[in-house]
Amino acid sequence: MLHTIKSSLNANMRGISVIANNIANSNTTAFKRSNSNCSDVYSITVSSSPKSYSGMGVINNDPRKQMFQGPLKQTGRALDLAVNGLGFFTLQNLKNVEKSYFTRDGSFNLLKDGNVVNSEGLSLMGHAVTGGTFNPGLIEKVKIPLTENVPGRGELILTNVNVSPSGVLKAVYGLDTEVVISKLPLASFNDTTQLKSEGNNLYRSSPKSGLPQYGLAIDGTYGEIIPGFLEASNVEITDELAKMIKYQQAFTGNSRLLQTEVEIAEKLINR
Repeated sequence: MLHTIKSSLNANMRGISVIANNIANSNTTAFKRSNSNCSDVYSITVSSSPKSYSGMGVINNDPRKQMFQGPLKQTGRALDLAVNGLGFFTLQNLKNVEKSYFTRDGSFNLLKDGNVVNSEGLSLMGHAVTGGTFNPGLIEKVKIPLTENVPGRGELILTNVNVSPSGVLKAVYGLDTEVVISKLPLASFNDTTQLKSEGNNLYRSSPKSGLPQYGLAIDGTYGEIIPGFLEASNVEITDELAKMIKYQQAFTGNSRLLQTEVEIAEKLINR
C-alpha cells in the first residue's frame, strides 16, 4: 500500500512540475505545452479474469508535447516569420552541419556578415536561388548580401527584406531593386509529438518522429509563411490553473492516505 501511495504522490508531483513549466513559458514565442502522462501498474497473475488483477500504483511516462498551433501576433519586423500550418523552419550549427534543428520560432536576425540566424546563433537554412531557379535537393544557410552591384546604378545598399507566403525571400537594394536570395522550405514529420526537445524552442528528429520531409510553403500540409508575425505559445493559463488545482487536490488526498497508513503501521508495531 505504501508503494502504491508513493507512486501516486510522484505522479501528481510530476504533473504539477509539468504544468508549472507550461505556465512559466506561456509568453515564450512558439512554446508548445506538455501533458504529464502516467500508466497503471498491475500485479502479475496466472488468471485471465479481470477481477484477479491488483493495482500496484502508477509510473510516470515522458511528458507529451501538444503541437497544435498557437495564435499569431503581429510584430512588423521583416525577419519575424510565423508558420500557419504544420511545418518547421530548419536551422543548423555551422560547426556541426550534420546536426539539424527544427523550430516554430521564426524570430530571425540579420548579422553584419549577411547570415540570417535565430537568437541562439543557428543559421536559417533554405534553397539557394540561381538564375531564378532553385535546387530542391540542396539546402544551405541563408545569406543576404548587404550591398549589391546593379548595372548602370553602381553599388546599392540593402534597404529591406521581403518574404512571400510561399517562402521566397527577396532583398531590396536602394529604392526598388529586388533580388531573389533564397526559397525557404518547411519540414514536416510523421509524428511531431515525438520530436526530441532540445530547449529554447529547438527540436531534433527521433526514430519515433521519423525523418524530416521537406516541402515548399503553401504546398500540401506544410502551411504558409506569414511575414511580420510570430507564433505565440499554445498555453491557456486558465486551463493550466484548473489542472494545477486538480493535481494539488490529488496530492493532498494521497498525503492524507500516506499519513493514515503510517499511523496504522505504527499501531501494529507498538502492539
